[in-house]
Amino acid sequence: MKKIVIISLISFLLAGCTNSTVFKEYRKFDNVIWGRFDIQNFEVPVKKGEPLDLYFALRHHTDFPFNFIDVNITLFTPDGEMRSRDYHYRLIGTDLKWKGDGMGELWDIDLPIRKNVLFNQSGICKIRVESKMNRTQLPGIIEIGVIAKKSDN
Repeated sequence: MKKIVIISLISFLLAGCTNSTVFKEYRKFDNVIWGRFDIQNFEVPVKKGEPLDLYFALRHHTDFPFNFIDVNITLFTPDGEMRSRDYHYRLIGTDLKWKGDGMGELWDIDLPIRKNVLFNQSGICKIRVESKMNRTQLPGIIEIGVIAKKSDN
């Protein structure tokens, strides 16, 4: 009986530790500055019919001079389709504190791009991320990235 309880407990813990992340990649910026025309490209492997949730990952410094960030994100799917959209992400909540996870002067936040994205073909989805802020040099940006997770639905 004791063995059954232990095996059941281990099975339960392992089932709870499944990781739905299928892709995660970051790009670090020199001098903690993202240049306006420093467009970043990511290549995410995708499978036909497997729905994914896509996120724009941002690591910024507490001294980031804005409470938002504007970006354009373009998806180039394996079957040749292009989907492009401008995003306006608020980085400070109604409590006037930075959103996300903070550690000292660093803040990490994963911002949704699209949920339940289905692809008609397996292959590489190219994702282009471009700053749409009015400044040529955007200080306080440490890293940006793209995260793809299996959709829960």
